[in-house]
Amino acid sequence: MKQEVSCRVTSSIIAYVRREKKNLARLLEGIELSEEHLLDTNSWVSTDLVQTLFDRLEEIFFDNQIVYKVGLQSSRLECWGVLDSVFRMIGEPHLIYHQARKFISYFYKSMDVRTIEKSDFHVILKFSHKQVSSHPMLYLQGALESIPTYWQLPAAHSQKIDDQTFEFRWENKQVFFGKKDTQVSFSPQLIQDTLIQLEKTIVLIEKKNRQLQEKNEELIESNRKLKDTIKEKIQAEKMASIGQLATGVAHEINNPLGFILSNLGRVREYVSKMSLMLREYDHFVHQVLEKDKEEVKRLCDKINDLRKGQELEYILEDFPLLIAESQEGLDRVRNIIRDLNSFARVAPEEMEYHDVHEGMESTLNLLRYELKRKAIVRKDYGELPKVKCNLARLNQVFLNLLLNAVQAIEEKGEIKIETSHAQGKVQISISDTGYGIEPKLQAQIFEPFFTTKKNGQSMGLGLSTALGIVKNHSGDIQVESTPGMGTRFTIILPC
Repeated sequence: MKQEVSCRVTSSIIAYVRREKKNLARLLEGIELSEEHLLDTNSWVSTDLVQTLFDRLEEIFFDNQIVYKVGLQSSRLECWGVLDSVFRMIGEPHLIYHQARKFISYFYKSMDVRTIEKSDFHVILKFSHKQVSSHPMLYLQGALESIPTYWQLPAAHSQKIDDQTFEFRWENKQVFFGKKDTQVSFSPQLIQDTLIQLEKTIVLIEKKNRQLQEKNEELIESNRKLKDTIKEKIQAEKMASIGQLATGVAHEINNPLGFILSNLGRVREYVSKMSLMLREYDHFVHQVLEKDKEEVKRLCDKINDLRKGQELEYILEDFPLLIAESQEGLDRVRNIIRDLNSFARVAPEEMEYHDVHEGMESTLNLLRYELKRKAIVRKDYGELPKVKCNLARLNQVFLNLLLNAVQAIEEKGEIKIETSHAQGKVQISISDTGYGIEPKLQAQIFEPFFTTKKNGQSMGLGLSTALGIVKNHSGDIQVESTPGMGTRFTIILPC
């Protein structure tokens, strides 16, 4: 997008809103550029961005003339950077008005102006521009009227001749460095030399500005690439965690699959026995219809003996239990696969209200095998409100901290998870009875790529990733650790 409007315009907008003590956050909401950039009078921005600020000005002040008023006050707001100093050094207002084309170029690249008529006390200017909105003209009308105020003179008076032509009139008084002095006169040559020198200075400043702008664009691009690289590294760390979990997940899936297969074998045996009984019952019914009572009694005795021999009562009692147990196993497999898929995918950016306990339980599900081999997990859950968060990303935080706790326990130990809610904040604490963190290393544990593990075991992004995710949720992670006594991580999140 073309950068055609000077930040002298955005700087004056921000300065005016601050002076009037209006809501600056509302003005800048959703603007991609920083406030520092918008205040940098050597920078340029797009026409669309400035149009957005103009529209918001009218909404904030409920005034369709507010853009003109901002332009009119600009010279008093000290918001045009070096131009403020340059204009004060020029002896008379008409020296700026007669250079109106240059003046306009300091604010809008796409705006052009032609001088129709001029004298020491008035000028008629015809503007030509591609702007659809009337806002740029309102701003420049006010800015041109404000010029005499640099020398404590009354603002100029403007009159609209047509949509593109304006006349500006001002007091014809000679001033020197902001002070009226009828004793001082300047030769035309001195004035011309001064203007030439000022032009050279401004050209040099604009050259430096372009160089800075190019460097700024390079830095923005480098920053974008760095963010992309960090995202890739974080996803790679996540996939590495999945690889680490794979053995445990496979084991957890294998257990329910094992008893489901065993149950199916018994179900097949039960079905065979029940089929035999049904065939006998069918035979019995057929005989009842054709045989005498003695034959019926003999068949009844045979069926009863067969029923006892095949343990049909036990089968009828055990059958529903087998089905329920198999269903439970299949549910466990489904949940493990669902949690694994949820963790593996790239998390969306949306923030919604979630129950963090559900996220913690989902993560514990994934780590079931790792945890049961080395630690007893104790839970002390408090009453928590739902938290506005990205639950998929928060689950990654839980997984990274729990894995860290598991790896800190050498043989057998305990991991305790506590949650609480107070003063508009939710706290989730994960503590372990592992070997703790050396005091000299505690300041480094959240640094990207820092790890005490062997090469190939970790890229050192686990804790730094966790901290970054929590910071993006406007929260924080606190750590307490004593060598030989264990470590406690506390996540603090706003409700």
